[in-house]
Formats: sequence, C-alpha cells, structure tokens
Amino acid sequence: MLSLIKNESYLPISDILEIGEFKGLIRGLYPLNAKPRCLVLDMGCAEVIVIYTQSFLGTGAHLGLLALIKSQRFLLTVIKELMGSEELMEEIVQQSEMKSNSRRKSLVIDEANKFIVLYDEIIAKAVQLHATDVHFEIRNQEHSFVRLRIFGRLKSWKKFPTELVRGSLTAAYSARSKSGTNSAGALSLERPMNTITEQLIDGFQINGRFNGFPLVNGYDVVIRLLHNDPKVKIPSISSLGYTEFHIKAQIEPSISRNAGMMAIAGSTGSGKSTALRAFIATLPEIETLKVYGVEDPVEYLNPFMSQISIQRSSDDPDEVVKMKFLSALRSVLRMDPDVLMLGEIRDKESASLASEFNRTGHRVFTTVHGDGCIDVLARLCSSEIGIPSNTLAGKNFLSAVMYQKLLPQLCAFCKLPAAQVLDEEQLHLLRHKFQLSTESMFCANERGCEHCRVEEIGLAGTKGLSIVAEILIPDKPILQAIAKEDWVGVEKLWRGSRREGFGSAHMQGKTAFEHALYKASMGLIDPQDIETDFESFQTYNIFDLT
Repeated sequence: MLSLIKNESYLPISDILEIGEFKGLIRGLYPLNAKPRCLVLDMGCAEVIVIYTQSFLGTGAHLGLLALIKSQRFLLTVIKELMGSEELMEEIVQQSEMKSNSRRKSLVIDEANKFIVLYDEIIAKAVQLHATDVHFEIRNQEHSFVRLRIFGRLKSWKKFPTELVRGSLTAAYSARSKSGTNSAGALSLERPMNTITEQLIDGFQINGRFNGFPLVNGYDVVIRLLHNDPKVKIPSISSLGYTEFHIKAQIEPSISRNAGMMAIAGSTGSGKSTALRAFIATLPEIETLKVYGVEDPVEYLNPFMSQISIQRSSDDPDEVVKMKFLSALRSVLRMDPDVLMLGEIRDKESASLASEFNRTGHRVFTTVHGDGCIDVLARLCSSEIGIPSNTLAGKNFLSAVMYQKLLPQLCAFCKLPAAQVLDEEQLHLLRHKFQLSTESMFCANERGCEHCRVEEIGLAGTKGLSIVAEILIPDKPILQAIAKEDWVGVEKLWRGSRREGFGSAHMQGKTAFEHALYKASMGLIDPQDIETDFESFQTYNIFDLT
C-alpha cells in the first residue's frame, strides 16, 4: 500500500515504474494541455496520486486542484504528491491512453460514477485479498471505515469520507442487487435492509449477501462474499480439512444412507453451507435423485439441485417470513422429492416438516444453531424446536450430527517453532495434559513473508482456513440416552468411545477442540488460535476414559 505523505513533503520521481500500477487519468480536474503540468492518477478505491512539475507547486492552480479533489464533487483521498518532468508526464499520458484502448480497461472514477465505481473496487479488492466478509461501518462523523474478515480474523483496512460510503452503498443496493432479492426498492439507512448483490470480477461471478442494520451511532452493512460462478468447481470433501477417519468412517457412510437427517452446526462463517454442498454433490447416483433446496435466501447455486429462495422484505414480521418458509416446504413435500437441503431448522414448524420428510423415507441435510454436537441434540428437543426425544431417537431419524469451526492455517514458509513463541505454561500443558510433542508444533510468524504478508491490512503468518470438526454418529446406546434426554449420558457414551490420543488422526469420540489439537500437533494451525477460538488449555476438560 502506498503510504500517505504530508502535504508539505513532495517526492521527486524520474521513472514511471516508481508510481506503480494505476487505472488511468482522472479528467475534468484541470485543463489538459499538450504539455501538462499536472496529472491525477486513479489508484483505485477513491485514492489518487497527484504528479506535477516544480513550477506548478504552490501556485493557485495547485491549491485549487487539491481542494477540488477532496471536495464533495469527487471525495477523493490524495495518498501521494510527486514531482516529475513534463517528459515523464507525457509518458504517463501515453500509458493511460493505452489502458483506455485495452479490452481490459478499468473504469476510471469521475464525478458522475464515483459511488458505484468505489463499491465495485472495494468488493474486487476484498476478493483479491481473500476476504470472506466486508464490513462497511458508517458513523455520524466525517470519516467511516471498511474492515475485512480474512482467514477468520477481522482487520481494519481503509477509511473513506462518510458521504462517499453512504453513496456507494446506496448506489450498489440499486445497481448491483440480484433481481427479486432486495427487501425494498432503495436503500434506507433508517431500517434493516438485505439483498443479494452480483458482480463479475476477473471473469467470475461473485455474489454478496448484503445485510444492513441501523445503529445508535450510524449504520452497519456486512457483505458476505459468495463465489457463485458455475465455472468454480464444488470443493471435494477431502479438500475441506476433515481427517481421513472423518470422511471414510463417518461422513461418507452417513451420506450413503437412503434415509435420515444430517445436521451441521457452527457459527457464521464456519463453512456449513460449503460442507452441505460438498456432501450432497457426492450422493450416490445423484443424477437419479430429485434434490430440493429451501433457503432464506439461496446463497450458492447448485446445478444438481432445484432451489427455492425465500424472498423477504425488511418490513416483514417474523410470522410472515415463517409462513413463506413453511409454504415452500409444504409445496416441496408434494413435488416428489428424494432429498431436501433445508437452510436451517429454526422453529417448531420447520422442524415438524423436516421430521415429516425424514419419517417418509427422504434424506434431509440441514443446519442448526448449537455449540457442539451435544448442544445440537439438546436444542432439537428443546421447547424452541420441539422434536420429541423419542422421534429424534428413532432408528432412521438421525444419520449424523456435526459441529465445526474454521481456524487460520499457518503459512508453510515462515511458521516458527512453538517453543520460540509459547510460554512455559502452555508448553507444559500441551506436553503433559494432552500428551503431545511440541517439537512438531509451530506458531504464526507475526512478520510473515512474501507468501503470506498482506501489508495494507497488517496480515501475516497465516494462509487460508481449515476445518476443525466433531461428528457424532448415534448408535443404539446413544439413541436410548437421547430418548431419555439424558445429555450427560449421551456425552459420556460419545466421548467415552475415544480410543486414541490427541496426536492421532483417529477422530472417534473427539471434539472439535481435540481435532484442533491434532492439527496443531501436525504443525498446520497455531496452538494459540485454539485458545482464542475455543478455550484455554488450562480450563479444557479432558474426558476420563478410565
């Protein structure tokens, strides 16, 4: 990222390569002569570099140009002021004309298009930086902020004039909303708003799940980025981060059953939707099955599925949304389904219909809120969802219950031995409480390297995300305990089935915390992230197998 310099400091340049990549020249800010004395370069995301000759410096035209750049007409930020010769500026003009004639021309910002261009550039840059979520934080002050969630961590990125952020979101809500998904015709910063946006970025379709909500001190919009291009292959189960035991002994046998419900829990951004897509895509003889999906709203387009998206307005009461959802489910029941992918079991009615699908011999794949497999089972039987425990404990009702998180994956090129980073207490607990060798453990290098460092957001040491998961396959004793709603007993039976240590890839009876320990023992994730995302090594309760 180009660094901001004080207005009284000016950097001389002698070569166009010193400037770096730019989109083009911003016209209309100054008279463009045959031999220009100043140029304004669009660097993207409403940032510009100003270049001028020494004779232009300090003149009224110079000061007027800077004022115009920052005025409400343009709302741009000057990140550098540079001095160069007229010959160099002629060379820059020629390069800009070449960009304009190129088929890969980037749209240069101007007074008329500044709002939508900024929005498009922010989303494109977020995709380039591998962000999963873009946070627009509009505040009742001169500047507002955009933050990015990358590899599970929320990072500050840029600040913009508040008016520019408001205008960009308003323009995007009108111009980038996918037909039939917006909750109202125009964005209002006085009430909750949602839509699905769509853009073409580097030849790929990128959708955004746009959710906005008013605050006492402003308005927040969070956009979940969804890579929804048909050219992008659905990931294989093995590529998601499950162990071979998870896949061969638990996931694939559950998928292959011709009846039963598979429920996945996890926080927002834990990969539940991605996992469901991968599971359903591997159904045996899927081309002979009728698969329906009912979601609020549909996020990923799946070629093997007939998908129904629940359209809601921001003014719809919860009861109206619930009725739309249930109406769609009842319709699917009459459409000769084989498999149902239900976006979420959220209440008694959706649970009742999912149960009806299940009891009539259909397979159901769904998500449910819960902080672990045992918590999911208890919630399914709770008064909120209300599946009778004897129904949940039916022989063919549950095929699998899962819980998962996504943790940052260490950069393979610069990770540091854990002994250099962790304190003695942490090392002692890993070695003695969990019986793990810390010699094969590594931690993130805060300085990073060329393979992982992203200077402009201060990210270093990690590259990508990896699933840590726990899977409960109910056997007869566990089903008997479920029927009694004996959740302590269910946990004892499940966790008591563990037969191998935490350094083993055998995941029978192991929690997501313990899967994370295994990945740390393999040098794949930072042990510190386990404590950040779960709990401390000191407080974690190891189930006594004796």
